[in-house]
Amino acid sequence: MARRGKTTLSHRMEYCAARAFQALICASPAAFSRETGALLGGLAFSSLRIRRAVTMDHLRRALGEEMGEEELVRIGRESYRNFGRMTFEYARFPRLTPRRIKDTVSLAGAEHLDRALEKGKGVILVAGHLGNWEYLATLPLMGYPMTFLVGEQHNILVDGVMNRMRARFGGEIVPLTGSLKGVFRALRGNRVVAMLSDQDAGKRGTFVEFLGRQASTPYGSGRLAAATGAALLPGMVVGRGGGRHEIVVCPAIKPPPDGTDSDEAARYYTQAYTREFEAFIRSDPEQYFWMHRRWKTRPAGE
Repeated sequence: MARRGKTTLSHRMEYCAARAFQALICASPAAFSRETGALLGGLAFSSLRIRRAVTMDHLRRALGEEMGEEELVRIGRESYRNFGRMTFEYARFPRLTPRRIKDTVSLAGAEHLDRALEKGKGVILVAGHLGNWEYLATLPLMGYPMTFLVGEQHNILVDGVMNRMRARFGGEIVPLTGSLKGVFRALRGNRVVAMLSDQDAGKRGTFVEFLGRQASTPYGSGRLAAATGAALLPGMVVGRGGGRHEIVVCPAIKPPPDGTDSDEAARYYTQAYTREFEAFIRSDPEQYFWMHRRWKTRPAGE
């Protein structure tokens, strides 16, 4: 495996394929692209069956007591269709203009962001893999100073393309690796630091209740909130049909009682925003990224 920062022939081939794919998608009408992505996503579920067993196991464990098998299969298929659709939408980011974004992306809960920023300590916005989460990148066009904490792709060439698309609306990109200095600087500058925080965190995570099971969850956002006094707000990007999206921001999580130690405070924040994520997922389970091995890491002794 090549070290981070090195490019290989396979990286260059992947990069060329990705750019050719993007050029093709950008040359197609938006509605056609969305439906093509949805069709391919449906094929991945029904015919190719990519991670279908993982997806269905997650759905049965999380929602099986409330829904029958036929409904769970429908949700699984729609989840794949949503992922295909959002992939093609993301590829079309270079075609997006401020006018098009204004017509297709709305913001609910702006008052919560405004109120949190008034305190002058910065804001931590945690979101999850529901809907088309990449549309968080449009928040700078709505007047918010944004810093996006992002994971790094192994292929540095593809990573650069993705981050340029995320930054094209005015946001600052900070890589997840070695990010603390940039994050603290952003919070001191009273910026909104946005991150995705709903995937398996391995043995380094903290276990919280998520859809009826203990799940290892990143707690960095909670630790940051406890250490800096920055408000922590959960949010999601929810698809509203027809290529329209709504960024929904929830009220700031109430801080833990004074005297709570840092580890417990981090877990408190993590459990609180995870409960908000549950509400979004139960409302729109078809839009959640069920194929991720969310419960892979188990508590000691289980």
